[in-house]
Amino acid sequence: MQKDVSTVGATLSEMSAMTPSAGLQLLVFEHGCLARCQLPRTGTVRIGRSESSEIVLSDAAASRLHAILHVASTLELEDAGSHNGTRVRNERIGSGQRVRVSIGDAIQIGNAVLLVQNAPAVGRSSKPQLVSHTGNEVLVRDEAMLKVYDRVQRVAESSINILILGETGVGKEVVAEAVHRASGRRSQGPFVRINCAALAESLVESELFGHQQGAFTGALRDKVGLLEAADKGTVFLDEAGELPLSLQAKLLRVIESREVTRVGGVKSMPLDVRFVAATNRNLQDEVRRGTFREDLFFRLNGVSVTVPPLRARPAELEPLIAMFAAGISREADRPVPHFSAAALAKLQRYSWPGNIRELRNVIECAVLLAGGSDVEVSHLPPALCDGEALPPLESQALSEEGGGPAGLDSRQRAERERIMQALHLCNGNQSRAAERLKMPRRTLVAKLAAYDVPRPRKPGPG
Repeated sequence: MQKDVSTVGATLSEMSAMTPSAGLQLLVFEHGCLARCQLPRTGTVRIGRSESSEIVLSDAAASRLHAILHVASTLELEDAGSHNGTRVRNERIGSGQRVRVSIGDAIQIGNAVLLVQNAPAVGRSSKPQLVSHTGNEVLVRDEAMLKVYDRVQRVAESSINILILGETGVGKEVVAEAVHRASGRRSQGPFVRINCAALAESLVESELFGHQQGAFTGALRDKVGLLEAADKGTVFLDEAGELPLSLQAKLLRVIESREVTRVGGVKSMPLDVRFVAATNRNLQDEVRRGTFREDLFFRLNGVSVTVPPLRARPAELEPLIAMFAAGISREADRPVPHFSAAALAKLQRYSWPGNIRELRNVIECAVLLAGGSDVEVSHLPPALCDGEALPPLESQALSEEGGGPAGLDSRQRAERERIMQALHLCNGNQSRAAERLKMPRRTLVAKLAAYDVPRPRKPGPG
């Protein structure tokens, strides 16, 4: 059987409504990626690290022949004498034991999670349907996203710079990584992500270009900069619209000369990198306002790729919910929950202004609150249940009516609730909460003050 990186087939509401005779597929979540494997109508499917298996896993915890899936009028999974065991519905099965598997049940082999689902009723596309994960998963099913990845495949092998546009949370970094993986640079150099908004302006030159020992106070040794470290690879300039003007000129020189000079150094070093930039800003408007250099814009915008928002990709919503629920349940060591029809309807009606990033946060919270039971409407954020659209975390301006909760509108109250939730999940650690919320720590600190968020109490001596 050929492993096919593709889409999640059945919707959540179909999981328990259809029988195996409708045609099945096995979804394999491994190392953050998703693969779809079509199952035969009847027969056996071997699962393991051996290349002779129909489903080949790369996880080191998997045995060469780890398990066998028996497909007939019912489904049964057999542990084939594996070294590290197999778990079904979060319960370990014995060596040689066969247990019945239902559609939607989670099978755990090491860090890999496998789910049986109904095969899609739609015709299969001959175009590549990529799925990737770096904390911001994007599952590709919608025609608009297929066009995005088709464009990526067409330009990846060249050295042209790429500008990725799209709203916050749509998965621009995942697309940037796809560019790197589809190019020859994937085997020659690293993929280096630089968050332009998070770089301290006083240290930005040293971080990007490196420095020589003694270049400034505190420069006790030579330091390799991020650009130099990315040699032969791909540099991803995330939030490129946040670059200060002083740095834009220096970056432009690097792009044009293909050389980098460390701070305090006199010798330029050749630099072979491909630049992929991403922004949720309209850089042409920034050029007109004088906050972004026109020449740098033209250098970065060799080819532009626009990632559509999640609300424009409705076919991907339920598959993404299934993927996130499976991954989060695995991390929490809980069974994968089903979503009630009412909860699913609320999720489908929501506009998702925070896109995939927001969706993952909502599903993570719902799965944890459900505690292993079905996800109900009560496990979803109140603002979502009220039909309100939660704001993207990074872009909402604070109300001028007042800093405390009494002066906040409904959108700001929803954001405050999410910040408090993140702090709770991170035990009050602001740095970890900021990372979870995908915002700079200084932005989180400002919002804590503006929203009058109480600081968590430190536990007393036990």
